Amino acid sequence: MTPVVSPPPCEEADSLPRQITRPLWFGFLSLSISIVVFVLWSTMAPLATSIPASGHLDARRPSLDIQHQFGGKIAEVHVVPHTTVVKGQLLIRLDVTDAKAELAEVHAALAPMQEERTVLGAALNNTLHETSSSIGTQTELAHARMKNMQDALQMRADMTTALEAALRQRAKRLRTSLDYLDARRRSMDMRLERYVTLAAQGALRTAEIDALKEAILGVESGMAREQAELVSLESQATQARLQVAREKLEFRQRILDRQAQLEEDIPRLRLQILRLSAQIAQADIVAPDDGVIAAFPYDTETMVVPKGETVLTLARPNGDLDVAFVASPQAIDQLRVGMEGVLTVTSLPQRNHPKVRVILTSLSPEARRNSDGAVMGYDGIAIINDEDQAALRAEMGDRLTLAQDMPVHLVFTGRHLTFGDYLVGPFLRFLSQAMQD
Repeated sequence: MTPVVSPPPCEEADSLPRQITRPLWFGFLSLSISIVVFVLWSTMAPLATSIPASGHLDARRPSLDIQHQFGGKIAEVHVVPHTTVVKGQLLIRLDVTDAKAELAEVHAALAPMQEERTVLGAALNNTLHETSSSIGTQTELAHARMKNMQDALQMRADMTTALEAALRQRAKRLRTSLDYLDARRRSMDMRLERYVTLAAQGALRTAEIDALKEAILGVESGMAREQAELVSLESQATQARLQVAREKLEFRQRILDRQAQLEEDIPRLRLQILRLSAQIAQADIVAPDDGVIAAFPYDTETMVVPKGETVLTLARPNGDLDVAFVASPQAIDQLRVGMEGVLTVTSLPQRNHPKVRVILTSLSPEARRNSDGAVMGYDGIAIINDEDQAALRAEMGDRLTLAQDMPVHLVFTGRHLTFGDYLVGPFLRFLSQAMQD
């Protein structure tokens, strides 16, 4: 019996042939895998903003502006511009002839003042006679002058004392005379009492009593005159004693006044001596360090250097260079101390320019402005990597060199982010907000 073979199942009428669907599925899977790979790559692919800045090479050891504290006329010039000098080398010598002459005059004026002050102190302490005999001419003159003044004062004091003694002696004699007159008056008073008694008894005439009374009045009048003269003599004696004390005080006050004046003048002259000595000591302007004369405005003899003015500028190149640059105001918010960047010397060939790394070390907090007040940028300093600087010099060879103030271009690395943060992130945030809405 012949077996019955069932026919194969028929394909659905709406399905596409496998020759068509297979490329479609392959394309869909490829696109999905590409999207997934792109998303994964975007979450890890690093991106960074670039912050350009223009600047110039700057010596790591800054130039020195050599100034002079006193100034003066130039006597000798020993260098010319762009001369290489060593530390301690004589550059300029100033003319200090007038300063030396003035210093000698001040010394000559100071010495007698100091000697006079010593003599005045001895006079105040009453030790003028103890001054040593081995003294100079100026001290001897001051000593003789003060000794004469003291001798004259002592002579006047002796004369006044003698006058006072004479007045005291005369007053003493007047007191003795007054005592005698007083005793005589008391005797006459007793006699008057007896005369009055006798006159009452009729034994004595009234005229004799009147004569005795007149005699008593004469004695009292003489006593009054002598009493007044005694008071005058005592007053004169007291005035003589006070006159001596006053002259001594006035003499001492004159010494003190002169001492006070000397105490003001001597320090002033000493300060003047110090200033002149310093000016003379600084007559030679020497190089404070090794370097090259960069700017030399006072390069001719007989020129006058003003006080505090810059005499010359000494550059100190030693091969170590930094970068001084001006950052744009639009990018200042992205710059931070410690950021790394790349330096390009614009005047050198770029074909074989090596990568030179720099590090931002300082940044001015205040913007630089022009004469109109407009913001120009922010000053900054960057240090060149020593190894990269050596590689740059080696690449340049002997034909090219790095010089101070050579223009350069800097590119600092700004914010770090991924491509996903930059492109996918905003899309996902928008999608999340849309789903919430």
